[in-house]
Amino acid sequence: LNGKPVDYQIFVEISEHLELDWKEISGCGFSVYVERSDIESSCYQEILKPGSLIRIKAPNFMGKTSLMAWIRDRAAEHNYRTAYLNLNSAGKTDFTNPDYFLRWFCLKVSQSMELPNRIADYWDEEMFTSKVNSTDYFQEYLLVQTDTPLVLCLDEVERVFPYPEVATEFLGLLRYWHELARINPIWERLRLVMAYAREVYITLNINKSPFNVGLPIELPEFTSEQVQELAQGHGLNLTSEQIQRLIEMVGKRPYLVEQAIMKNVELRIKN
Repeated sequence: LNGKPVDYQIFVEISEHLELDWKEISGCGFSVYVERSDIESSCYQEILKPGSLIRIKAPNFMGKTSLMAWIRDRAAEHNYRTAYLNLNSAGKTDFTNPDYFLRWFCLKVSQSMELPNRIADYWDEEMFTSKVNSTDYFQEYLLVQTDTPLVLCLDEVERVFPYPEVATEFLGLLRYWHELARINPIWERLRLVMAYAREVYITLNINKSPFNVGLPIELPEFTSEQVQELAQGHGLNLTSEQIQRLIEMVGKRPYLVEQAIMKNVELRIKN
């Protein structure tokens, strides 16, 4: 819809209905987390495996970012290092070419890990490709700071899809790193978590795609019981009828449900 996904328009309309500033809240996460036990259990078990990869796919406002935050919290309980990068934070110029993008990517991961930028020490564009330079940067710098695993969460991966050259190189690199764990103990430390909202419409070599390996996770909408649990987490005791009216108002997508609850819409439901 004018270059925006339909979910975007739905979000704007619901936000306006609730008198919320959609620009202000669009990047926020959940303040109350409702577990979907089978999903969290699977992710927890997977993230403990050396060299694991988790692929979280769901439409917008379904809780992908919040699930990744949950995964990072569980990883931290094991003293794993964690890093989070939303690819939507990249500017248009960052997608100029694969080399430019991968430099940006390595820099942002360093910042998320609160490590100094040492790209200049590992980037040799005269001798090696950006794929090799990126791999060296992780293998010889980011992954060896300690011997503990690094859980790297990449949000809104679909941001690279409109840039085929960058997408092919970057996504192929993620698959390559995942495969390296089979032969190099250092790469066993990297645990990748990818989240994306759209179908993968770019053409990737089946052997160079991260979308056919690892643990696939698809997030469903909340059940009525989960909506009730979320409301209770915010201190609201709504009847089944009120829960149904809330669902009729905003649907069952977790993020939109919580925004409505935080707006205290139970006052409208009761009227």
